[in-house]
Amino acid sequence: MSSEIDWTHSITQVDTLIDSQPLEASERLLALIKRAKLINDAAVLGDLYCKLGNCRIALHDPIGIRDFETALAYAEESGDLYLKVNVLHGLARSFITFGDTHTALQYCEMAIELGRSLDDKCMFAQVLMTLGLIFAATQQFERSLTIYAEAATLCRNNADQIGLARALNNWSDALTIFYEFSRDNGLEPEIQSLDLAVSYGRQALALAEECKLFRFQLLAIETLAHAMEVRGMFAVALEELELGMSKLAGHGFIKEELDIQVRLGALELQLKLSIPAISRLSKAYELALQLGNYPHLADLLRILSTAHEAVGDFAAALGVHKEFHLVTLKSRDQRAQISAQIFAAKLDLEKLQRESESHKSRVNQLENYNRSLNVQVREDSLTGLPNRRALDEHLEKLAVTHIGIITFALIDIDYFKRVNDTFSHLIGDEVLRHFGKLFRSCLRSGDMAARIGGEEFALVLDRARGSRSIDVCERLRKAIQSYDWNVLAPNLHVTASFGITHVQASDDLKSMMTRADGALYRAKQNGRNRIEKA
Repeated sequence: MSSEIDWTHSITQVDTLIDSQPLEASERLLALIKRAKLINDAAVLGDLYCKLGNCRIALHDPIGIRDFETALAYAEESGDLYLKVNVLHGLARSFITFGDTHTALQYCEMAIELGRSLDDKCMFAQVLMTLGLIFAATQQFERSLTIYAEAATLCRNNADQIGLARALNNWSDALTIFYEFSRDNGLEPEIQSLDLAVSYGRQALALAEECKLFRFQLLAIETLAHAMEVRGMFAVALEELELGMSKLAGHGFIKEELDIQVRLGALELQLKLSIPAISRLSKAYELALQLGNYPHLADLLRILSTAHEAVGDFAAALGVHKEFHLVTLKSRDQRAQISAQIFAAKLDLEKLQRESESHKSRVNQLENYNRSLNVQVREDSLTGLPNRRALDEHLEKLAVTHIGIITFALIDIDYFKRVNDTFSHLIGDEVLRHFGKLFRSCLRSGDMAARIGGEEFALVLDRARGSRSIDVCERLRKAIQSYDWNVLAPNLHVTASFGITHVQASDDLKSMMTRADGALYRAKQNGRNRIEKA
């Protein structure tokens, strides 16, 4: 028991690190995965690989897609739908991170479809936000804004502060980008949308601070500063960014810190603070080289070149501009490598999905086969009625609660041997089939008719005592007698004899059948085509 508690505690500790220190969290997760493989719990391993994928994507490492691929295999194995939604959602966010919006949309749609069945509003809101990112990335801004509004409402209604912070941040960012897009395409966007973007950005930042989400605070600060910058609030944006960096630098989010330094440099350039901008951007450039795969290095160099031009240092500007072109060419190669990794991961994921569908198909086939076997062992193949085994099981179930209100009857087709000898065994089989149809059409819901041998049938009448049981059997006897048997053979006439008894608390099937059989014998002795009661 103590080891289970330690295990849960270890995972909880990692959860607190994923947002603040993803590198350390990923190292701990790898150690936990090694331990988890010893207990071979698919759900636990799937959850750990999903968390590892989130860490690596936060660090812009495409290997995270492979982690999600492994997590998806464990999710399929465990049958854990919550885990599967989380993995599909993680894959959608991964492909957005690396610019493949088409694949991201496919996984997002799968996550939404599966997520609807779970009725988890907070999880559904998270997936909606990812769908909003996809629409924004494909310039479907109005759709993305509608989705962020819905996600924010869901989070607010379910007191999900973290989810609400993310929804407001994305909403703010989409408003700003939509404004820029409209402006740059000759439209006249409403300035109020930027005021709304600033408002939502401030709310998102406040919630992120309240929830102590360090990485998200950096993202929220940049989103807010972006809205302020587009609104023309350069000095205020600069102040917000510098204040945020003073609080949050040093938590291991180098890429996010670099993004803010680049935006700070751009703001200083807007405010004619070219010398501080050059100093800041030069330091950022050195840090970006250490990082090795900073995705916005070309933007950094372009702004730095502009800053050198602003102070008249054209030689330095030319040198940075040459570096800009080299980085642009190199980044194309890096993007090609990442694209190749992503494409390989996509192929493996598609293979996994095909294997999963094939496995589901085999499982369905086995389940159908088992159901078919279940029917075969409990159903008489000629009449379609339950057989002796099904009758025994039915009586056992009824005996628990219905003893004292059950009537049992045995029914025998009169002179059935004569039918076979006179009209053939084929006609005899047809008579049996038609008996099955008559029973199904005449009996009440809850009653049961079974073929228990040759021309012998049994009835179990639920909640029928005294005259009611006689009435049910008399109705069936008359239906058999008046049935147009000539449809099977000219001059064919069929009747049946009934022996009935009421089930007693001490009864088993043998004692019931003995009494009913005695009554049936009397019915035959007294002229057949009649009902006798034990």
